[in-house]
Amino acid sequence: MIGKTREYPKEIMILEAIVRRFPPDDFRKADFEKKLYRKRAGYKGEKTLDYFLEQIDHSNMVILHDLRIPINSTHFQIDTLIITPHFLLIIDSKNLAGTLIFLPEFNQLIRIQNEIEEVFPDPILQTKIQASQLRAFLEKHHLTPPPIEYLVAISNTQALIKNPTNDKEVSYRVFRSANVTFKIPPFYNKHPQSLLSKTEMKKISKQLVKAHVPLVPDPKSMNLPFDNMAKGVQCPACEAFGMDYHQGKWTCKGCGHKAAAAHLQALRDYFLLYGPSITNKQFRDYMKLESTSTAKRLLACMDLTSLGTNKGRTYSPGKNFFD
Repeated sequence: MIGKTREYPKEIMILEAIVRRFPPDDFRKADFEKKLYRKRAGYKGEKTLDYFLEQIDHSNMVILHDLRIPINSTHFQIDTLIITPHFLLIIDSKNLAGTLIFLPEFNQLIRIQNEIEEVFPDPILQTKIQASQLRAFLEKHHLTPPPIEYLVAISNTQALIKNPTNDKEVSYRVFRSANVTFKIPPFYNKHPQSLLSKTEMKKISKQLVKAHVPLVPDPKSMNLPFDNMAKGVQCPACEAFGMDYHQGKWTCKGCGHKAAAAHLQALRDYFLLYGPSITNKQFRDYMKLESTSTAKRLLACMDLTSLGTNKGRTYSPGKNFFD
């Protein structure tokens, strides 16, 4: 069973909103674009692994996706955790392109792409540390875990994986995502004893899901040029800002494209960048609307929760607003 699904990360949503509305002539925009590219690639790699995990028998395991668990004054993250009666299995997904050279002697991963050589932390060591942190967390909560195994999934099919020292640990721990069906069974042979009942498996799952703290970066700490960020509704066709609202539709002044719900993305951007609530006046200023009644009608038709009355009324995202 799936104990925790993988949701589209709020961090990526925030970066998308920043890149959409960042001043085009500000040199810092390129840094946010690069960060967004990396985060999207990582998420794509995780979803690739999820696809292949869907093809295995879930009847006697619990799968938890995208965990971020507090430990001491920080957090540790796990891309995928599989709970079985025999063992727990951490799988870290990497979606790196190019030639990947594993050098465990120095705990390094070397990536060569377009004749550029980059050094990355050893993902095998990373998952080994995650296993140690997971064990410490469970024991702290009076839960006795079975053996904890770990793997590194390479999701990019174009990556060339090299193990120049023929290290057995690299060969054992690193695999291509499509091969996950065949990487899990050997762990049952390695750990033949069933140590957890279904009740205990669910108890571990419940404790981890309860402890999960999503990563939600604060845009206010990013030194963003808020005064120069684009306002208004963005055209879904040509991506220009400043659509006009008339007779129930938004019309692009540039290409003439019409859309009834183009303001939804704009409002999502507002909540992601400026805060958890908005007033009618703030909505009008941001959407470049003049009519108070039009703004009120648009706000009432969305999945929003309102608080207060008259000019003091604020609107916040409903449960499914970002779906």
